[in-house]
Amino acid sequence: MKLWIKITIASLTLWAVSSILKMTNIGNWIFFNKGILPFGIFFLCLVVLPKSLIRWREDKKAFLVEYLMGFALIFTELLGMGMRLELTVPQEPWIGGKELLIMAGTSALLSFLTEPLFRKAVTFSLKPASTSLLPFSLNQTFLIVWASLFIGYIPCMLAFFPGLCCYDIGWQLEQIRTWTFNTHHPLIHTLFAGGLLEFGKRVLGSYYGGAFLHSLIQLFFFSGSMAFAVRFLVKRKTNSGIVILTWAFFLLFPFFPVLGISTTKDILFSSFFLITFVCICDMADNQIFYQGIKLAFFLACTVLMCLFRNNAIYGLAVMAGIFFLTYFFPGKSFQMKNFSRTAICLIAVVIVLSQGIFLVLEKGLHATQGYIAEKLSIPVQQMARSYVYHQDEFSQTDRQLLEEMIHEDCLWNYKYYISDPVKAGLHLDTHGKKDFLFLWTRLGMQFPEEYIRAALYQTMGLWYMGGDISAYMEYDMCPHLKENYGVYVESRLPELRNYYSWFTSENLQSHLPFLSLFFFTPFYSWSVLFAAGILLAKRQKQLLILPLFLACYLFTLVFGPCIIIRYILGNMMCTPVLAGMIFQPKVPSRTKPCSTASQLG
Repeated sequence: MKLWIKITIASLTLWAVSSILKMTNIGNWIFFNKGILPFGIFFLCLVVLPKSLIRWREDKKAFLVEYLMGFALIFTELLGMGMRLELTVPQEPWIGGKELLIMAGTSALLSFLTEPLFRKAVTFSLKPASTSLLPFSLNQTFLIVWASLFIGYIPCMLAFFPGLCCYDIGWQLEQIRTWTFNTHHPLIHTLFAGGLLEFGKRVLGSYYGGAFLHSLIQLFFFSGSMAFAVRFLVKRKTNSGIVILTWAFFLLFPFFPVLGISTTKDILFSSFFLITFVCICDMADNQIFYQGIKLAFFLACTVLMCLFRNNAIYGLAVMAGIFFLTYFFPGKSFQMKNFSRTAICLIAVVIVLSQGIFLVLEKGLHATQGYIAEKLSIPVQQMARSYVYHQDEFSQTDRQLLEEMIHEDCLWNYKYYISDPVKAGLHLDTHGKKDFLFLWTRLGMQFPEEYIRAALYQTMGLWYMGGDISAYMEYDMCPHLKENYGVYVESRLPELRNYYSWFTSENLQSHLPFLSLFFFTPFYSWSVLFAAGILLAKRQKQLLILPLFLACYLFTLVFGPCIIIRYILGNMMCTPVLAGMIFQPKVPSRTKPCSTASQLG
């Protein structure tokens, strides 16, 4: 590359960074322009740019993927930063077309600097383990890891003895006590968690006994699913470093044991989610679908996954839709079409079985339908934001209609990161879904920018690394149990309770620079995107089903009430397994697969 071209691009990059600082008012941009830092950025561009273009000459497709990954990350960081700054003066939004162009241009230039980093990720490869990590059989290794995780979580349970009855357990317990059920929460989890608490009250004499029993049983399954993942990594002779880090991550990451003793559906859902993902990894690794007992086990775990979380079935439906579309792509081989057809059939079986069991439970328990508000998080946030910031611009008819559908106090309770305060006031008894849809459409045409902002703010926990609330955790009993039944945390290890309770969003951001990234949800959604990019750059398309499975579930969270750690727990648990699959090729088997008709490639 000619020197004048490199100097021009480096100068443009420097100007773009200066413009972003001026536009966002993050720091004193004049001091930036006068200091030594601009020279460092200019010199860095001159050094890195030629290296990036060498990659372009070597492999244009890989370069494009690496460059786009950098662009996506930088652009969303700049956009998220700007939107966070807008929150300080919400009455005067400053992000418009001009600002978005500057952000995009800056991202396009800075992506040349990040491309070599993503290239390292694409070319990075681990050597497989030469010997087994433990001198035991696979099943023995599984039991050892399971025992170590289960025992390792016991101190946390003692710290919050007898466990954390929190989140939605108050409503679920009342359903068990009154035997009047609602499908708002998965019925199978209501029977499990609420049933164990009531069992403790009636058989063991107190809710403390039920909470203790719940903690033990849930930790048993939770740690077992993790041990199953470690066993898979050992079976495929994954690099010992990855195996040890995975084991340590499961054992020491503080959110895992705290959630493991919490009465939320996300724990058992995530356990079956991890097992399902590991089975998919195994099938993708061997390029053959399960048969016989293995297939039955896979289907059972996937069905249970769907039963423990209502939105899991929608993720599978999206996945089936993608397979359906790829089936008609031109140039696809017979094997690839056969794979898509088989995958669609398996997903259909899971959906039919899970829906069938759900209907049996619904009819058998005479459960009423959950409220429609749970499906309207984004629309109510968009309408509430428009109301809060543009109330005077509403027509009298639209304002009155909106206040009849959503209580005025709840509209004013709008929070950019969670829809529950607004949804609490939604009632469509007088006006039906049709009126709601028409009003939502009219307001969207009148305030399109606020609709876009509301959706982006609501989903920040998926795309903005600088998000600040997604590490939300509960460390105490729910008020319902404390006020109505006198059930409190009676810690046997108060110092350890203080240790776990320290991990709040504020403390993580204030005291753990860089490391705090691993405690917030965006890291785990970006991991899925980067995994897909790395596989595309490596041309390992047979493994793209792995990030696809994780991405389809993440997509369903867009329509949820918020993005917090317990919703994305399954993805967190799958991340080290995904890393092992991507960064280490499978050790070739000495025997060929027994069937080629169902191969995945």
